[in-house]
Amino acid sequence: MIDLAGMRSVRVDPVRRTARAEGGATWGDFDRETQVFGLATTGGIVSDTGIAGLTLGGGLGWLAGKYGLACDNLIAADIVTADGQLRHVSASEHPDLFWGLRGGGGNFGVVTSFEYQLHAVGPVLAGIVLYPFTKAKEALTFYRDFATAIPDEVNTIGALLTSPDGVPVVAIGVCYNGDLDAGEQVLRPLRAFGPPLADEIRPTAYCQVQTLFDAAFVRGHRYYFKSNFMQHISDGAIDVLIERFPTIPSPLSLVYFEQLGKAANRVGATATAFSHRDALCDWGCDAVWLDPAADDVHIEWTRALAEAMRPFTMGSDYAPHIGLETDEGAERIKAAYGANYERLVALKNTYDPTNLFRHNQNIQPTV
Repeated sequence: MIDLAGMRSVRVDPVRRTARAEGGATWGDFDRETQVFGLATTGGIVSDTGIAGLTLGGGLGWLAGKYGLACDNLIAADIVTADGQLRHVSASEHPDLFWGLRGGGGNFGVVTSFEYQLHAVGPVLAGIVLYPFTKAKEALTFYRDFATAIPDEVNTIGALLTSPDGVPVVAIGVCYNGDLDAGEQVLRPLRAFGPPLADEIRPTAYCQVQTLFDAAFVRGHRYYFKSNFMQHISDGAIDVLIERFPTIPSPLSLVYFEQLGKAANRVGATATAFSHRDALCDWGCDAVWLDPAADDVHIEWTRALAEAMRPFTMGSDYAPHIGLETDEGAERIKAAYGANYERLVALKNTYDPTNLFRHNQNIQPTV
């Protein structure tokens, strides 16, 4: 393993509205520096997430409705490829490799720094609304309709989770990045529906929004993820989740819909290596538990749920969520890269023909 954790510098150019960040930085590091100038870019939903893995895999996040994915905001990168060469890549330098870095994962080398386009992001209107599980069908149906109708300024997450007092609930998280008065009007139907058990939506600093789900992903816990893209949240999918969630083995686990974002949807399928631009959301189950002896129970439950949900999905995973164990299979990895897979293989043949970088969601060379 090559550990870049010591490389966490973030340098902001507020005039050009760009930031250059080293490959070991987290989004917490990045947001702390850019928000000094009232700037930010799309960067996940957990502050402890590394910028590298998220960006190279595509990069969903709260700001994607207005500004696209993290990879859409990448304007240059420095990468050490398998031949030991340091290359600076951008739209004008090694454009083929630059294309591949925006969704192709860690298949082509070690990215030591990333340069991003920044955007004005002041206080946002954001937070989580909770509804009782007895109203889960109505709440998730409402969420589906709400997510398809919102303007670019909003992005959303809908989830089933267990509250701190052990009660299953429906959670809808939102982030409105724009005029706060206008945001109040846009989010009013969400806050009026129900009525909710709790309404935590309020004007908030963007750095704070990025920590909303931090408590769900604590270092040292056990984790197993499954996910799949969805063009539409069907009634059947909602029914499966509601039926199965009460049997989830851990109160720390959750199932969710994470919206891709309207701006992300408008990028062409072949413009970047991340191809699933017609997806409404990424559906997923994040299994979280504490006891290593219980690994099989949680993994099997999550796999069973993923198989039950697969008929309602696009059949293609979010590549960073595909595990590296052998049973995941080459076909699932190929589907995750979608229409761009063969072009990515050609890039692999050029930049890593011996498959040096293979402990990943691997694109195997053919030379």
